[in-house]
Amino acid sequence: MEGSWHFKDVDNYEVLAKYYDALLQDEGSLKYWLEYIHQLKGKDVLELASGSAVMAKILKNEGYNVVASDISEAMKKASKRNFDGEYLILNMIDFKLDRSFDIILCICDSINYLNEDELLPMFKNVYEHLNSGGTFLFDMHSMMRLEEFKDEYIEEGQVLDTNYQWAILADTYQKQLQERFIFYMDEGIVQEHHVQNVFDIKLVKEKMLAAGFEVEIVEDFIEDEKVLVMGVKR
Repeated sequence: MEGSWHFKDVDNYEVLAKYYDALLQDEGSLKYWLEYIHQLKGKDVLELASGSAVMAKILKNEGYNVVASDISEAMKKASKRNFDGEYLILNMIDFKLDRSFDIILCICDSINYLNEDELLPMFKNVYEHLNSGGTFLFDMHSMMRLEEFKDEYIEEGQVLDTNYQWAILADTYQKQLQERFIFYMDEGIVQEHHVQNVFDIKLVKEKMLAAGFEVEIVEDFIEDEKVLVMGVKR
């Protein structure tokens, strides 16, 4: 209705959670991650930054004992359409649980939401929550992503009957990817911003080693897009 529109800024997946699976789900990457997860020992899994819990659902259906988690209440709510298991609200930097796991996952470049100073505390915390011989598996953006989005990428369309715009722009100086989602909803225009830091592989490996891990890195996990990091608790 004319005169009723307003503009709102939100964060922490407050609105994007509703559209996440339809707009951002990457089934091809899920297959790549599963190839590596299936090679790991153990069945007790903690997934950090689970989002809508699609991976948690897959692993639970395959017989893994999965605990999903995320910092976003909106994503936990959205996960109910996929996952009916345990889902915790926690910060992956400093969570404290009274149990340990064979495998801890952090997929979909969720690690890139941290800054450099948060990496080592997060790695140490994960190490403390792994069983001996357990594995921490995560992926992160390749440095090539900064080149890919040096010029702004803009996608427009409709998702779940809602018009949207999705823009990605690299800040090569700060080594960041800045994403903007705009949803044209009945009640007005809603905008959500996300900033991800892109890390140098050597820096990440140094911090993983400092946390106590034995480290293996797959630089071409997804060519020019993602790097896979595996750390085993000694």
